[in-house]
Formats: sequence, structure tokens, C-alpha cells
Amino acid sequence: MGVKSLVCAAAFMLAGLNSFAISSDSLLVKNKAERVKIGPSNFDATPVDSALLRKLLVKERLQKKDKETQELIKYQNTLLLRNLLNETETSEVPNERILSTLDLVLEEYRRTGDIKSESLILNTLAVYYGKKGESDKAIQYFKEALILKERLNDKPGMIKIAENMAAIYQIAGKYDKAAIQNEYYIQLSLAQKKTAQAAEGYLSLAENKLLQNKYTESEYCILKKALPMFTRTGNKAGRLKSFESLARIYYTQNRLSEAKWFYIQAQTLATKLNNKEAMLSSLIHLAQIKSALGEHEMALNDYREAELLALRNNFPVKLVQIKAEIGEVYSQMGNYLAAGSALDEYSKLREDLLKSVTL
Repeated sequence: MGVKSLVCAAAFMLAGLNSFAISSDSLLVKNKAERVKIGPSNFDATPVDSALLRKLLVKERLQKKDKETQELIKYQNTLLLRNLLNETETSEVPNERILSTLDLVLEEYRRTGDIKSESLILNTLAVYYGKKGESDKAIQYFKEALILKERLNDKPGMIKIAENMAAIYQIAGKYDKAAIQNEYYIQLSLAQKKTAQAAEGYLSLAENKLLQNKYTESEYCILKKALPMFTRTGNKAGRLKSFESLARIYYTQNRLSEAKWFYIQAQTLATKLNNKEAMLSSLIHLAQIKSALGEHEMALNDYREAELLALRNNFPVKLVQIKAEIGEVYSQMGNYLAAGSALDEYSKLREDLLKSVTL
């Protein structure tokens, strides 16, 4: 065999050995790859407990609901303040387009000394900023208007401004300043011998005392002032409000038996007066008390009755509140499926409600 033939034979054998080595390595890698495991060797993929997961989800949603309640309160306060401001005497309906004109007219009235017209312009500006939520500006304009109303001895105008300022201060969380305006409102009302109107002022004063946790003073405003005044004047609607206020004072202090008694009185009187909103409010509060006492089934019965009343009489804010609280009660009972369903309805109703108003 020649050298050339030997070289070719050697090359052929070397190629064969190389091919065998590659095949062997590939097989080894393959075998090794098949033996590799991901994760711990003793991993146990136990399925998630659906009941526990549902419980955790409901708990999370209830925490979110508590935060959303503040938005609902803001919505209610916005509506109340708007309605109150709409009753204020103004030069015209306030809007952004006329602001510059109002400033010019205001200067003209000041130059000519027409304080009656000037007070109306100031009221208009105060109402505009009050509706926009700019409380500091609203208060400033109302204060200027009040000085002029006092110079004019316009008692009804003074009373209205005091009422407006008390409401704005309360929404801003300045309860002490709101209480001062309540007291001024009461003083003016009594000077005009408007007993029922003064009693309304005591109701508002009691609310601002309650918000400062001054329970004894709040209770005094109702038991010794508002309720006797309403009773003396035969004002049943005022007596109803007094019962509701007393119940709220006692509920806040966790004096549940007393709160329950006064809500029952309020519910009875509201039914006699056919006051649907008061009937609904009392039912909701009675349900809250029963829930706090552990009477969950009785609480649910009251909530269901309240739900029907809210639907029939178009009280969307109350309906949102009811659905949220039904979810809370079911959660306390350990029925997380029913709680989740109620909270689904609450979320949908709340979303629709907030879309219907600009906060």
C-alpha cells in the first residue's frame, strides 16, 4: 500500500472516530438533559384553597370600600352644599364667563356706595367659589357680604350667610368655626322669634360638637334646646330630626341600646309622616346596630327592606351604601360568596353614581 493510500485510510478512520465521539457526546448530553429537574425535588403543587382565596379577596375589597366611602361622603356633601348655595340671593346665576364683569360691576357699586347691590355681587362670587370647592375664597366673599348685610340690618340675609359659612366650614373640617356660625345663626333666629329656625340651628350646632367628640355638649343641644323647641311649636319633622341626632350621638359612643331606641322612635315617626328618606335612613342605622350586636340575620332583613325602599323611591346614594354594608354583614357571617356578590353590585352602582356628577 502506498503512502497516499495509508494517509487516506488514516483520515477515513479518524473521521469515523470523530463522528462516533460526537454521537456519543450528543447521546450523553441528551441523557443528562433528560435527568435534569427544575425546582426542589420534593415540590408539592397543592391546589389553592378557593374558600381561603375568596375570603382574602373579600377582605381586600372591604378595605378598599372603606376608602371609597370617603368619596361617597364627599359626593353627598357636594350635593348638600350646592342645594344650600342655590337658595342664596345673588345678582344672577354665577358662572365663569361673568367673573370679570362681576369684578367691574363690584367696583362701580363701591364707587357709588350702593351697598345692597354690592352685597349681592359678593354673594354671587361666594356662591360661585363655594360650588367650585374653593372654600377660602367663598368664605372671604361671604364675610364681606355679611358686613354689608349687617349695615343694612338685613336679618334674613345675615342668617342665610351664617348658614352658608357654617356648612362650608364643616365640609372643610373646621368644626369650631362652623359652630361659631351656628351660634350666630341661633342668636339671629331667636331675635326674630323664629323658634323652629333656632332649633334647626341647634341641630347643626350639635352635629359640629359631635364631630369634635364633645358628646355632652352635643347631647345638651338636642335634649335641652332643639327637641323642646320643636315639641313646643308642634314641629314633628323637627322632632324626627332630633331623634335621629340623639341616636347618632349615642351610636358614636357605642351606646347601642340607647341609639337603637331613638332610631326606632325616628322610624315610627317617619312612617307616620310618610317621610321616605327618614324611613330609609332609620332602617339602615337599625341594621348597623343589629350587625354590631351580632344579630346578622335581623340586620340583613332590615337592609333588604331598605334596599326595596331605596329602589322604589330613587335614592341612589343610599342604595350604594346598602349594598356595601350587606357585603360587610355577609363577610362577618363567613359567607364570602354572598359577600363578593353584594360587593360586585356595590362597585357597579358606585361607578354609575360617580359618573353622574362632577366632584
